[in-house]
Amino acid sequence: MTQTILSAPGHAADQATLERLWGTLTPVFDDIFSTAPSRDAAGDLDSSPIEQLVAAGFTRLRIPESFGGFGLSLPQAYEFFVALAASDSNIAQALRAHWSFTEDVLSRTKDQHEFTNRWLSRLGSGIVVGNAITERGNHHGQSTTRLQRTGGQWVLNGAKYYSTGTGYADWIAVAAIGDDEQPVSLLVPADAPGVEVVDDWDGFGQRLTASGTTRFRHVAVDDDDVFPAGYGLESGERTAYGQAAWQTVHLATLVGIAKAVVRDGAQYVQSRTRTFSHGAADVVANDPQVLQLVGELDAKAAGINTIFRAIPPVLVEHFAADARGERPAATAIDALYAQVYQAQQIIAPVTLEIATKIFELGGASATSQSRALDRHWRNARVLASHNPLIYRARILGDYLVNGVSPERKYTVGRANI
Repeated sequence: MTQTILSAPGHAADQATLERLWGTLTPVFDDIFSTAPSRDAAGDLDSSPIEQLVAAGFTRLRIPESFGGFGLSLPQAYEFFVALAASDSNIAQALRAHWSFTEDVLSRTKDQHEFTNRWLSRLGSGIVVGNAITERGNHHGQSTTRLQRTGGQWVLNGAKYYSTGTGYADWIAVAAIGDDEQPVSLLVPADAPGVEVVDDWDGFGQRLTASGTTRFRHVAVDDDDVFPAGYGLESGERTAYGQAAWQTVHLATLVGIAKAVVRDGAQYVQSRTRTFSHGAADVVANDPQVLQLVGELDAKAAGINTIFRAIPPVLVEHFAADARGERPAATAIDALYAQVYQAQQIIAPVTLEIATKIFELGGASATSQSRALDRHWRNARVLASHNPLIYRARILGDYLVNGVSPERKYTVGRANI
């Protein structure tokens, strides 16, 4: 069915629930923030922040109360996600697949109720989902990971890279090719026999996102854990697993980084007792040039936050259409993707600018590893590199000038050109 999307207000938690959650999660965010520099410096995966978040209910924000969650609306939940990203963007990025999978489950049609109820129950119990979607060197859009029927049992073999969050996960969402040579998606327990998760991500940023290699050697897969047909990962056919939804999580993390930079920069200025002989005040906190820069960066962080906040309400309408089994008008889908890609063109560069200019607030002491201000730029730079801005800008230009619909699917490999 193809229809124009109608307004879909969706469900939202009441103010008392929100206040209770902020009261519970704020101390967790504060604790994660306090240990973020040392964890980043050590470079070793530490699951304690994830465990804290699970215990406090962060991973269940969007799950209905009847399944053990809190029933927040998507815009409400994203406020918490940005707050987590401001505490430690590594951890926010590590939960990207979990966040997206939750929306996939919530936006399924009623005829998928068995799969939906099973996974809402699991998510409501506190399990964390990672991903194994991307491969190295494969042809554009073609997976070499295979799910085959052997002796009445599904068996998975293959290897994935950029498996963000899988080192922290209980379950792994996997994209593969089935016996019919068609894409198929499934989930396997992270501790299942034959699953190997390797922490070999060597990027200079996002060091603690558990984004390394995942290997599957003769892994048995239950029938119930294979996605129903038409609901595959990165299919581009449904909003919940299209790039508009996945990219929005990136944008939320970048906004959180920008907020973190301004917060840490203001605290740095407040702590400084030394100044330069050519400074404009005897105390840096009173230097008008320093105050101007802090104000400018704060305004830019607020600006990109405003741009970001306009996206989740639109996603809500598209997710609701998915759940109704409706196919929105192509113009509505194009408009959503254009909005997200436009936001990417502003939010990513501005976050990188904020993370760079923060070092103008002081001298060499601002580069001290103990302050770890560099981690914000490193994390933002790597995050912005996942989906190159130049390509998305070209897509937007082609849409505006030639009416070509924005790309809805994103894969990595050898291009088919």
